Amino acid sequence: MTALTRGRHAYPLCYALTSVKSKLVELAKLYGIQPSYVDMREKTQKANIDTLLMVLQSLGAPVSKSDDIKSALQARKQELAARKIEPVIVAWNGKLAQSSINVSKIGDASLILEDGSTSSWPPARLPMGYHKILICRNGHTHETLVISAPKRAHFPVSGRAWGIFAPVYGLHSKRNPGAGTLTELESLIDWMDEMGGQVAATLPLLPTFLDKPFEPSPYSPISRLFWNEFYLSPERSPEYPIHDSASRAPSASPLVDYRREMVRKRRVLEKMSRSLFEQSGRRREQMEEAVRMNPALSVYAQFRAVTDKAGTGWRNWPSRLKGGLIRESDYRQDDFRYHLYAQWLVQEQMQQLSERAARSSCVLYLDLPAGLHADGFDIWRYQNLFVQGISVGAPPDPLFTSGQNWSFPPMNPEALRADQYRYLIAVVRNHLRYARMLRIDHVMGLHRLFWIPDGMTGDQGVYVRYPADEIYAILSVESHRYGAGIVGENLGLVPESVNRALSRHNIRKLYVVQAEISQDSRHRLLKKPKTDSVASLNTHDMAPFRSFVDGLDIDDRLDLKFVDRKDAGKERKDRRRLRKSLRDFLKTKDLFQGSIEFLGKSKAGVVLINLEDVWEETQPQNVPATTKQRPNWRRRLRYSIEQIRESDKMQKLFERVNKARSSRT
Repeated sequence: MTALTRGRHAYPLCYALTSVKSKLVELAKLYGIQPSYVDMREKTQKANIDTLLMVLQSLGAPVSKSDDIKSALQARKQELAARKIEPVIVAWNGKLAQSSINVSKIGDASLILEDGSTSSWPPARLPMGYHKILICRNGHTHETLVISAPKRAHFPVSGRAWGIFAPVYGLHSKRNPGAGTLTELESLIDWMDEMGGQVAATLPLLPTFLDKPFEPSPYSPISRLFWNEFYLSPERSPEYPIHDSASRAPSASPLVDYRREMVRKRRVLEKMSRSLFEQSGRRREQMEEAVRMNPALSVYAQFRAVTDKAGTGWRNWPSRLKGGLIRESDYRQDDFRYHLYAQWLVQEQMQQLSERAARSSCVLYLDLPAGLHADGFDIWRYQNLFVQGISVGAPPDPLFTSGQNWSFPPMNPEALRADQYRYLIAVVRNHLRYARMLRIDHVMGLHRLFWIPDGMTGDQGVYVRYPADEIYAILSVESHRYGAGIVGENLGLVPESVNRALSRHNIRKLYVVQAEISQDSRHRLLKKPKTDSVASLNTHDMAPFRSFVDGLDIDDRLDLKFVDRKDAGKERKDRRRLRKSLRDFLKTKDLFQGSIEFLGKSKAGVVLINLEDVWEETQPQNVPATTKQRPNWRRRLRYSIEQIRESDKMQKLFERVNKARSSRT
């Protein structure tokens, strides 16, 4: 028999292709792989044999040639049938569903509650939290995680609130003219509080590579367990050297120079680090206590120090380092201490920011990216949880006709369950320690992700299912424990079943004007936002409102060759028609003011205003599917914090927003 390979398959005549595909499809389903999906044109797209084979292999299925399919299918069926109990089960509102556990199969079992106490079996109702069922049989102990969660997550904002959005790196002030820090964000929160706003939203603040490797995108972080020292304000620390406290000249560049800013900041932080490690005292004790409480902090600092010395990502390291074994000789001690100190300091300032927001009853709204940099810490540290040889992306759509490859590996759903979600729980907690609202990027990924095997294009990918109920249960538990709310980014082609799940679990959805506008004459131009929505004009991945209204984004896509001249001409015609329809709908020529008032008067639980839209910015913060073609994630805001605070235009706008939000609809 000819082996199945990563290239084209050759099947002997005696081996019926239909039989191979049938068994392969059945095997794929047993591993959570969807062999087909419905695209944006409502056409069914079926996965090819190459894709199914490669994804199965990445999940550990023993299939490398055609003869393996039958035996692998039989083995998988036996494996699933032999399970006495699932590795993770959910008890919604504290009650175990009868279908989730078969007492006759498992026999004697004991229940260990999260606090370490034992409970009778089977339990009538479980307290909220993470508990364990222990089954002892034939000298072996099997452990199952039980997530007891309220069916509906908590949400901290009542009534009709409003807030502002701005990327921290784009903020600047007299104190920090080159790039924003947590100090500028805190100043923005103070000002927003004075204006009557309650929600401060920004992009992910997680660590990124700003040297070698270099990737400043907040959606390609090194880790989701730590924070970005780029946003530190060194002068707020007692270790700050007085002679470095001189003010800096304003930057003439409209772009953030990450390398230059980070080199300058690191030079100062290294002095501060040496100062702390050369002395004893309360500050040194506080840092050492933080390290004892979070041992992963030392491992993270080692990883960053090795990266500094190697000047390359971990996938290019020697096998020992790549496998996770680091020795002191592998890095410079000063680099290790710097990363340890900088991470402790940024966590300290994150805590101060969170406390400042809480004092004014403002909500810090952070963003949890769907992926990680492939050379990042989390993927190196938890290699068993991530699938190598696969990238996450999206299937083809009218804009990206070959699909999208986002260049980060997916998490293995079975490995997550076997690990009892320790990593995922730690990630959520890391954010909710400081934020009272958390946006889940690409929330459909809780249900399924589009996997693309290496060497294939986006139109050759396949969806893989995830245990959504279990992840929703974790989000619910943590939201109640921290008094925080969860928001799901549900833009684009999202199955209605996902939106129903969000509503069922009180995960707030997005309402974005630029995505909601309908040009279909049979429908209302804009549906009204619902109570369970976080509403805005746009997102960081869209053109600013003025650019959208004037069609400047069409010109940009033409320049990028994302559309041809004929299609661009048609889009401009449609956009002119839309502009007129929007004026008629809002009954005003000032489309920005009219749109903000439309959102303000709506029932949306939260309305977010992108600061840049207020002064009619036309340049986007990010153009999806571009890297070097556009200066993504680098644009500084046109105005400084001081100028924003003194703006009459801002003040008048927010007075109108306050009035609209307090009016009855």
